[in-house]
Amino acid sequence: MQIYALALEKGGVGKTCLAVNLAAAFSRLNLRVLVIDLDAQAHASYWLGIVASSIRPEDSVLGVLNGRAVVDCVRTTAEGVDVLPAHAALASLPVQLATAPNSGLFVLQDALGKLCLPTPRYDVVICDLAPARGPVLATALAAATRCITPVQPEDLVMRALQALVESVGQAQRVNPQLRGMSIIRNRYAPRSAGDQIYDQLLREAYRTQLLKTIIPVRAALRDSAGLQQSIFRYNGPDANEVRNVFLDLVEELIVLDGAA
Repeated sequence: MQIYALALEKGGVGKTCLAVNLAAAFSRLNLRVLVIDLDAQAHASYWLGIVASSIRPEDSVLGVLNGRAVVDCVRTTAEGVDVLPAHAALASLPVQLATAPNSGLFVLQDALGKLCLPTPRYDVVICDLAPARGPVLATALAAATRCITPVQPEDLVMRALQALVESVGQAQRVNPQLRGMSIIRNRYAPRSAGDQIYDQLLREAYRTQLLKTIIPVRAALRDSAGLQQSIFRYNGPDANEVRNVFLDLVEELIVLDGAA
């Protein structure tokens, strides 16, 4: 079972967009996919069609923290993926983790480990994280097999990347299954002079961690979010082009990690 933590300390870089559409792309290959929404804003849950008022705190990761099985909390979606939804009460998760044994570091790892008995229930798990460094990120990285971070051509993103490199390095000390961090360029305009400059900086600093796939700026991604659809269900202009980009990304990850 591959477990991807989508993380970056800076917000607004497209983590949720990547999480939802990457999950849908894996599903199109007939893989069993679970999205875990670890952000109290619950954007991934909303995008996947989950009505916030239908979720109780114990139906979210908070329930898992308090001993509920993951399978008792997941919801099915129209995208063909399951979701462990978020709840606004997740804002208290850092405090609850801090008071748990081992600072809650292995809560998610243990819960996902139970999904593998006697055989894995899912092939791919995707964790969508809030833009914050702290115990929730540490818990997700302790369970992950790879950290994926979307970046945009901005100075603050470059600074946040270095902080994430440190967090991943620390996590690898307690999680030998974590292969490291992979960077995907998101909302890029390849012909933009500014984007080309940042791209060169990324290549110089993170060449071995930079994924080949580049997600372009396309209105289809914004519009599909408004309709609570992945790019694979959305039928507007440019949708087919963007679908192919996400399928390319899935193929690249399968080469790196395998399908399950």
